[in-house]
Amino acid sequence: MVVTVRSILGLASLPTDRTSATNWLKARNIPTHWGKAIGGKTEFVNLSDLPPNVRRAFNERRIAKTGLSMGRYDEIAHEEFFAAPASLQESAQRKAEIAEALLVMEEGTNWKERIEIIRAKFGNKSTSKPSLLRLLRRIKAVDPINFAPALLPKYRGRRALAATSEQAWSLFLTIIRDAGPDFPIIQAWRDVRDISVKEGWNWPHYQTIYRRWNNLPGEQRLVARYGKGESNKVLSQPALRDKTSINALDWVSLDGRTLDFWVETEDGCTVRLTMIALVDVASNMVLDYELALSENAPSTLRLIKRTCEKYGIFDKLYTDNGSAFAGHLVSGGNAHRFRNKRTMSNGIRPMGICFHLGIKLHFALPANGQAKIAERTFATLSRVIDDRPEFKKAHAGHNPGASPNKNVKPVTLAVAREIIHSEIKRHNNETGRRSQGANKRSYREVFEAGMEQRLTRVPTARQLYLAGLVFTPVAVNRYGQVIVDKWTYGSPTTQSYLLPYHGNGQRILFGRDPDNFAAPAIAFDEDNRLICEAIEYVSRGAYGSKDGIRDAARNRKAARDAVKKAEEANNYLSDSELATYLAMLRGKRPPPTLPDYNSTASAGPAC
Repeated sequence: MVVTVRSILGLASLPTDRTSATNWLKARNIPTHWGKAIGGKTEFVNLSDLPPNVRRAFNERRIAKTGLSMGRYDEIAHEEFFAAPASLQESAQRKAEIAEALLVMEEGTNWKERIEIIRAKFGNKSTSKPSLLRLLRRIKAVDPINFAPALLPKYRGRRALAATSEQAWSLFLTIIRDAGPDFPIIQAWRDVRDISVKEGWNWPHYQTIYRRWNNLPGEQRLVARYGKGESNKVLSQPALRDKTSINALDWVSLDGRTLDFWVETEDGCTVRLTMIALVDVASNMVLDYELALSENAPSTLRLIKRTCEKYGIFDKLYTDNGSAFAGHLVSGGNAHRFRNKRTMSNGIRPMGICFHLGIKLHFALPANGQAKIAERTFATLSRVIDDRPEFKKAHAGHNPGASPNKNVKPVTLAVAREIIHSEIKRHNNETGRRSQGANKRSYREVFEAGMEQRLTRVPTARQLYLAGLVFTPVAVNRYGQVIVDKWTYGSPTTQSYLLPYHGNGQRILFGRDPDNFAAPAIAFDEDNRLICEAIEYVSRGAYGSKDGIRDAARNRKAARDAVKKAEEANNYLSDSELATYLAMLRGKRPPPTLPDYNSTASAGPAC
């Protein structure tokens, strides 16, 4: 940085006369040169060639003219500043003077007037409002005397450590570790300052400690602020995957998320609904979603079943290990599971929907659910759905345990469904996507193009029926009936199939339609072998009604018919045959068998 010799007259030990000052510089081998200036030629000197005390006095006098509080001079930072190339020094010094001019402006000066004043003095380069705001942010917590070093490109602050007690520095880092993530650095410095006075520790000025803190490696500051767990997440580099190598419905991602707004359901309850969604990994398209009171297995089962009916069976399902997704209803029969690895009581192993439809399950690693495409899709949808103006008064906070207050006005379920459906449709159909393989197409267009290359696996009616059932381990009572959640199933036509499983602590797997418990049920044994199906629900009639009387009569007749058939099938002996064998049991000879003279075949000779 070049300054005139006249501007340094009288600084430190320099003479006040220009000629004497020139001789003083020559005596110390400090080069000078003549150049053009306003009013003719003048003598210049490079500020970095001057002794440190002169350089410091020059900056202090310039700062004093602005009226700003000078602050503490950082000698090492200034040494680094003067060691930088001259072009960088010039740029940093100009920015420092702009910052000083901004700080001394009156508070009532608007930005338009500020910019005009700055440009009139310093020119138009880097004087827009965003540039000036960035400049002010960079000199925040920096003393004015050190503005120029701080604004030097790639400035990292002072690298040399001032005399600091290690015990005090350790206390400083420990306070930051145990305080909240946004705890002010200066407050931690103050705490240590007050203790250092009592302990006799060396504890430098705040600026020195602040620079030392900033010079720490990024990961070291991150661990001190947020701890090991959060730092591991932040520092773990994501694994990049090539989605262009997979086709539509090769991989489908499943996730659920509690919505932030409150909804009034049809029964008058105020709840925060949970949205469970299936997202095609290859295209990012939301295939379907389900609104439920919680993240539960029956809702997940319905969602998967409905999606397979609409688009065909997908190949692989990628999900986290939540109980709704890793339980028996969804993942039963899968070889690798995170939950319910053990069987139910009496060795029963219920098969889930993925088993019946031939879908392979892949679980995200624990605490790594963000790897799912559905998780990232929810991160986008949560802002465009939850923060919509229609839900402004229906919010009570984003925390899962938040409860509504008198100021919360929940929306109706119909409104919530309408807006969610509209936003998901827009999400799928919005063109100009820049995700991997999209090439400015919409997610739906990418999905449809992928479906053209896919051989659709259409689920059979039998698969859909079995996949949509909820299985429960139950016991068979002495009437050959099953009671589940106070619902009774079993008729005379299925009694003979179920009775062998009564008693001895036996259990069977009983499958029902979760959306219609009155529909016929199905039963499997513990080895998942079919026992019988079309097990009818027994509806209770009104007490003393004719329908109840007729039903009871039909049941008694069915029981008599069953007993009669069983009796015929047993092939009993006659009474005389039974008496013969009982006599043998007591050691007596059986009575002689007399000829039957009534029979023509056994008639004797004629008399």
